Amino acid sequence: MGEWIGTLRGLDVQRAQAFRTLDVATLDKVYVPGSAPWQSDRALLASYRKQRIRIHDLQIQIDKATITKETPTTVILRTTDHLAAGRAVDATGASTPLPPGTPTTRLITLTTSPPPGTPGKRRPLTWRIATITPA
Repeated sequence: MGEWIGTLRGLDVQRAQAFRTLDVATLDKVYVPGSAPWQSDRALLASYRKQRIRIHDLQIQIDKATITKETPTTVILRTTDHLAAGRAVDATGASTPLPPGTPTTRLITLTTSPPPGTPGKRRPLTWRIATITPA
């Protein structure tokens, strides 16, 4: 289970980078392009970009995670997490702390496709979020 928590944390770090830099392309490393969570975060990021607001120090705390289904290319995790920290910084540098979030339980589906490579050489898989639904 620790491997999957590490994967989620890594995706959260990349997502935080996208909101800090307002880089929409970074979300393609977090989500399956075209997926509902990808569309939602792209819209949110576009709104922040229009308002010239960046999110700094964004931290999601994973309180609990269990595997509900696992195949070689898909894993569904039942997670409980919450917003632990973050602050909105506007174009003038004014900083507003984000309020801590309430723990929420969700089903997060991660998917991968085997990376291209030389036959016989194993390369690490890249996991992305395909769906996030209430549990």
